[in-house]
Amino acid sequence: MRRITFLLLLLLLSIIAISQTDSTDSKKLSFKFSGFVNLNAILDFNGLDRYDDFTTSDIPINPAPYEDNFRLHMTARQSRLNFLTDYETQYGKIQAFVSGDFYSSNTDQHSYFRLREAYLKYGNLLLGQTNTTFGNPNIIPATIDFEGPNSAPALRNPMVKFEKSLTKGWSYTLAIEMRGTDIEPFSQTIKPFLTMPCFVGNITKAGDWGLITLSGMADITRYFNSDSIADKSFGFGGAVSAIINVCKKNHFSIFIIGGKGVANFTSDLSGLEYNGVPNISSDKLHMLNCVGGFIAYTQYWNNKFSSNIIASFLELEKTDLLEPLDFRYSKYALVNLFYSPLPRIQFGIEYVYGQLTVQNKENGDANRLQFLAQFNF
Repeated sequence: MRRITFLLLLLLLSIIAISQTDSTDSKKLSFKFSGFVNLNAILDFNGLDRYDDFTTSDIPINPAPYEDNFRLHMTARQSRLNFLTDYETQYGKIQAFVSGDFYSSNTDQHSYFRLREAYLKYGNLLLGQTNTTFGNPNIIPATIDFEGPNSAPALRNPMVKFEKSLTKGWSYTLAIEMRGTDIEPFSQTIKPFLTMPCFVGNITKAGDWGLITLSGMADITRYFNSDSIADKSFGFGGAVSAIINVCKKNHFSIFIIGGKGVANFTSDLSGLEYNGVPNISSDKLHMLNCVGGFIAYTQYWNNKFSSNIIASFLELEKTDLLEPLDFRYSKYALVNLFYSPLPRIQFGIEYVYGQLTVQNKENGDANRLQFLAQFNF
């Protein structure tokens, strides 16, 4: 209720501010409101105990009897609201963008507003929270599954970003991002902390054939060991994102990621403390190796029907520093069909399969059938 009150108050203040703006200045200000309303119906055959997203790292290894039965769930929490403002000044255009959904928690069926993006953009400079520069999220194919491929770039970070377009389809991006440590603490009171942001850069080449983006990142994680002595570890990694056009709008999408301390950039391992793990014997922080990727094909059958097929994997290093039931690697496969009878209306059906293998080599799998009805505005 407090969140709703806050949103209504924010809207009221915006209206008052606009009404008090002088007529000359108001002509320089424009607004655009967009988003979508959707309903997801999810049928789990076995294995998953999550409501909305298909997360391979959560597949049970030895499922309880209730987890092996058919379960049906419906939700509209993925519905989204976008608000864009353009302000024309004598120095150029300033943009402000805010986007959110109602996917604040996956532990219950309650729906609270969640901020996705909020940034200001002036020329080539962006200040605020948006999709990470490490990898190109624009290559991720359309899925009904809210999680998407297990290895896909998923983080939205606060950042300062500079983008520059060059000639002949070349462009580059440099960013300073705050992504969080996502590392298991040495104890409940002694935790890792960042003394510097994550430095990320990429370079993109685009043409009639498609595009390719090469990305790199580096950061330093400082931490206190069990004796409260400060130390540091380095994280670094690289990623390749590509779209290869076949004919008309049909295309392949390819993504590869790898490095030390990059696990939380991936959709399935983000927030699970797999960037690094304490080495008790040496009293050091060990940054974990992580590698993953996916390949997908998008087919437009005509102007109303389209399909995607995806195969993805994600792997974390094998180490005795992790628990026997901690993540080792996972597989993800998906096929879907979308139907758009009208430009703003879309229906879809999708099958998803996932398999999880843990550090002690035990594994489990899960199957899901999902349906979508969506209206875009």
